[in-house]
Amino acid sequence: MPLRRLTLTERAAPIRYATASAIFIAALALRFAVLPVDQRAGFITFYPAIVLVFYLCGTGAGVWVLALSAACGLYIFYPPHWGWTLTPTSALVALSFVGSSLIIALVMRSLQNTNARLGVALARVELSDARWRAMVNDQSDVVLRFDERGAVLFANETAQRLFGEAAQPGRPGSWQQAVHPDDLPGVLERLARMSPARPSVRFDCRVLDLDGEVHWIDFVDHAFHDAAQRLLEVQSVGREVTELTEARQVLEGVVREQHAMLHSDLLGIIKIRKRETVWANSAFERMFGYEPGELLGKSTRILYPDAAAYLALGREAYQVLQAGGTYRAQARMVNKTGGTLWVDISGTMLVPERDESLWMMLDITALKAHEQRIEALAYRDVLTGLPNRALLLQLLERELAARRRLDNELAVCFVDLDSFKPINDEHGHDAGDHVLQVVAERLQESVRGNDIVARLGGDEFVVVLTHLPDSVVVRDTLQRLLERLRAPIALPDGALACVSASIGVAVCPGDAQSTQGLLRCADQAMYEAKGAGRDQMRLYAQVA
Repeated sequence: MPLRRLTLTERAAPIRYATASAIFIAALALRFAVLPVDQRAGFITFYPAIVLVFYLCGTGAGVWVLALSAACGLYIFYPPHWGWTLTPTSALVALSFVGSSLIIALVMRSLQNTNARLGVALARVELSDARWRAMVNDQSDVVLRFDERGAVLFANETAQRLFGEAAQPGRPGSWQQAVHPDDLPGVLERLARMSPARPSVRFDCRVLDLDGEVHWIDFVDHAFHDAAQRLLEVQSVGREVTELTEARQVLEGVVREQHAMLHSDLLGIIKIRKRETVWANSAFERMFGYEPGELLGKSTRILYPDAAAYLALGREAYQVLQAGGTYRAQARMVNKTGGTLWVDISGTMLVPERDESLWMMLDITALKAHEQRIEALAYRDVLTGLPNRALLLQLLERELAARRRLDNELAVCFVDLDSFKPINDEHGHDAGDHVLQVVAERLQESVRGNDIVARLGGDEFVVVLTHLPDSVVVRDTLQRLLERLRAPIALPDGALACVSASIGVAVCPGDAQSTQGLLRCADQAMYEAKGAGRDQMRLYAQVA
């Protein structure tokens, strides 16, 4: 970092007082040169000198020159000249000079303080802007800003890497090149509907990357208008949901298949009287593994995993059926061999007097499993299988509640990989994904079973150390973790990659006691670790 040149007010007192004295002598000489001694404007050249000295040399030197100027003005330029006899006029003029000079000093001091505060504020703004840009560029989401003509104003590194020239600033409508042609009209129509009253819009659309591959992106666009309600710019933040969209499409296909099964022999249908089977179609018998006619005359209890489930469904269902309604539920049942299956069950009363009802059942075991996979996509990182941000927040809230009951410590550790981007640039994103998977494994291997490891996105991870007796355990654990991460990683192409990590740590209850507070403190401590040289850890208590 270059050394800052010292201002005159920051230099040693002899230099400041010598400079002030030189300015005073120059002002005195100028007074002699401009007007004769008997012209009473004795302080006319001292005012500029006072301003310069207070500004350049500080308060002490300014008071020194003020005293010299007042003394010389009275002694030389007011009668009797070259004498100390005071007259009412000279005393009044001298007091006016001293008073106005002190006011000048106060104003000068106030200006200097204001200038210093402005400098500090400007530095903070520049630092905040740098942090914002780093945060936006480091995340995996697409971030774009474009004006009313569609010209890109800003694109983070993710957007530039995905869209190339379409994300370059300048050309009106350039970002539209990245949108799938079939989806572009709908996107433009949604953007056109934004107004000051409804500035935000959310939608999914397909985009094309540099290789022409299709990605589904979930966009949240926000429009900014001026006081005259004219559009200034639009900020667009997008998160890739390709896998989730494809899974949703698969789920919709399963639902369509379910509807088709209602009109085919795949739909199991059974007629029962007083909860005994009087008829079952072939689809029902196949569903539960029974031979044709094997269920006739038998109690439906054999279809339930236990007596409690059998009685509970009976109480709920027959209350609806006897009231003339249709009962609908999803239930866990068992087949002939004791295997479990999930069925979508729907029943209606046929003959109330004989307690005879008709039931339709559809095997939804696969659908249930698919729903669980969809849920996993919502709460798990697809690449590493670790909890994502949403699940991390839930787990952390649970651990904070447990900590309050047990009165122990908990540490949130923000882990950010060092030198990860060069691996992507040199070896490709597949190699980068492999490194992230290995790092995730090493993080899990370095902590206890009751601790939490999550991935926020990109090369950012969070480790939550729970049930801590003291902060010494945190240091020991993270030192082991840092050493483990330094070990070279073999890439699929045979090359070796080396990464390290900068870790920021926030301890509960000492640093913060809320989920967001702990994550914010840990993130700040991580930036301090990076600024201190990387490949190390910093406790928030050390940097706060």
